[in-house]
Amino acid sequence: MQTLLCAVLALALADPKPAAPDFIDVVQSNFNRWDLNKNGVISPEEVDRLVVEPSVKGDEAAAIGAIKTTLRLGYPVPRMTLDYFQSAAAKPKASSDSSGEQRPELRMWGGPDWNKGFAVARKRINDPNRDLFRTATVDLKQFKQGMLGDCYFVAMIGALVNKQHDAVRKMITVQRNGDLKVAFADNETIVISPLTDAEIATSSTTGEEGTWVAVFEKAFGTLRQAQFPEDHKEGVASDAIAFGGTMLTTIRVLTGHDSEEFAIKSSVQKSGNGDYKFQLRAQPQELTRMTRDKLKPAIQKKKLVGAGTYPEALPPGIANRHAYAIIGYEQQGDQVVIWNPHGNTFKPKGPPGLENGYPTEFGIFKVPMKDFVQIFGALEIELDVSATTTGVRSGKTSGGK
Repeated sequence: MQTLLCAVLALALADPKPAAPDFIDVVQSNFNRWDLNKNGVISPEEVDRLVVEPSVKGDEAAAIGAIKTTLRLGYPVPRMTLDYFQSAAAKPKASSDSSGEQRPELRMWGGPDWNKGFAVARKRINDPNRDLFRTATVDLKQFKQGMLGDCYFVAMIGALVNKQHDAVRKMITVQRNGDLKVAFADNETIVISPLTDAEIATSSTTGEEGTWVAVFEKAFGTLRQAQFPEDHKEGVASDAIAFGGTMLTTIRVLTGHDSEEFAIKSSVQKSGNGDYKFQLRAQPQELTRMTRDKLKPAIQKKKLVGAGTYPEALPPGIANRHAYAIIGYEQQGDQVVIWNPHGNTFKPKGPPGLENGYPTEFGIFKVPMKDFVQIFGALEIELDVSATTTGVRSGKTSGGK
């Protein structure tokens, strides 16, 4: 009994688990080393070099990941001197209202929340589930788009996963030296180095199911750099796909097939201010029929199908200027089954529909066809036609730059 009491007492007196450092602690410890040209400023180019540097690990990589993500998101960050980071760290945190939403009027200094970004990056890096794959197959509940602006890419990866659960596993091969070979269409392969901690922090996530989505993003970005070296000189490969693209591009890369765009809405320029408004290109009932006639055979043939939204007001829970995967059609109820690569969960505050939105779990939701044509602007549908003439690297298969 005395031995047990001593053991309990020893545990009680043991040093507590050290607290996680703040972002500024890591910056102050590493700033001089990060400043590669010793000019007192951390440049975006220096950040890129640190993101891909394998020796940058742990909390240091989390801080670099937070900086990289912030720059990608377009925050108005001034010259990144040590004085700037220290000043930003001293600013009061943004307050929230009772709903938990930040109140813009209380973010007077207008800067990013460095500690929040650091915490997110740190959590990803410290995730013990960093194997390439952790299950024999994957499904849409296991991954989602991260901070890259590559919804067009992740959406079509989701369509491929829905079509064939083991497809992505077959596309990635680990080499003896640890490098990763990713096989795209037309037997085109890209070999990439293993992901660094900072690359993991700044890529899309598979939750607890490995790092394969981030590998695809790095490989796709590397492919774009190889295809168009004059246009893509980014220091971080995933930057080549981070700022938008087309579902056509991704369908060609993943399947080697061409695709067809089907326009649901057309744009009309507003007079005077140069903005656009969007309108259905046919009467609603006729357009509903036309859209159904396009979608049903494509879904039955297990073709990759995507849908895009335009910059206009949409039902709650549905993002504009965003790409979605079409993963099913249900005859009963005449409903389209859709996957949002954000992997979001949403509960309507009222009856489901155009006014309140649609119940969503893991990004998956259903929309009646009559509502579908009111929400989405265009479809991209895989065809049986090969898009290949001289291979992926020519740019023919992979679409535009």
